Amino acid sequence: MRLGKYEQEAIAQARVLLEEAGVWDPDNDLSSLVDRFIARTDRQRALDEFRLAVSERCNRIPLGHILGIVEFDELPLVVGSGVFIPRPHSSVIHKWLDGSELAQGARVLDLCAGSGAIGLAIARRRPDLDVTCVEFEQVAVNYLKRNIARLATKNVHVNALQADIRESKAFAHFGEQIGLIVANPPYVPRKMQLQPEWGDHHPTAAVYSGADGLDLIRQITALAITLLISGGWLVIEHGEDQAQVIRKLFGQHQLTEIQTVIDRKSSDATGTSVITIGRLGANDIGVSRNGCTN
Repeated sequence: MRLGKYEQEAIAQARVLLEEAGVWDPDNDLSSLVDRFIARTDRQRALDEFRLAVSERCNRIPLGHILGIVEFDELPLVVGSGVFIPRPHSSVIHKWLDGSELAQGARVLDLCAGSGAIGLAIARRRPDLDVTCVEFEQVAVNYLKRNIARLATKNVHVNALQADIRESKAFAHFGEQIGLIVANPPYVPRKMQLQPEWGDHHPTAAVYSGADGLDLIRQITALAITLLISGGWLVIEHGEDQAQVIRKLFGQHQLTEIQTVIDRKSSDATGTSVITIGRLGANDIGVSRNGCTN
């Protein structure tokens, strides 16, 4: 296949970068990368790989795990077995953020960050914010750090912290400094049956959370009120049938201006796109909400 000028220039630059990085076999690596991303030289091999991929998908392996990448809010994120695949449902958080007035330079925590989708998308939309993605599971942390390094080349910057949200001491240095906490935690009740993609092929710790699905949400809410500035916001994604319980939980933890936002446009056959929002204290600091409906 004949390559165009820009493709040839990109390949030449890639060769230089691979050599400068100390890759031990840059020629072979470059050939493989060109074959994978620019032009397949072996059509039979490509066809065989396609058939294998279809077979895996028929076995209900998640598409993101087969492709190794998923697009989220215009960001190409690396994913694979052992990490939760970001869903379009989470985009309701970013729609809410776009309708807010979060102060310049505000500190943001993305808890249960997984591959980093939510925090990285926030940083892309608001590069002025100081975003930290927090994840505990080691496999997910590996993907998180990889995505952070990849997207830094696109001028998207966040910090990574490996910490357990059940250990409040790990967050002591954030005390009363955070303007916004977001989270898409595991929220499925332990005995609920899910489609195989989620119930069989996603890490259990990223999907299930106790008998009612709310164990980690309770932990996050309790932690949040120790970390948020007065007027800071907590935004949690959850199941539609959990909304009333979570609003009550927020109220029990000094959060006000509580509302649940349902985004039907971001929902699909796997579930409804839902977040509940609450604000700590009555001072008009950090975020002024507008444009969302209950």
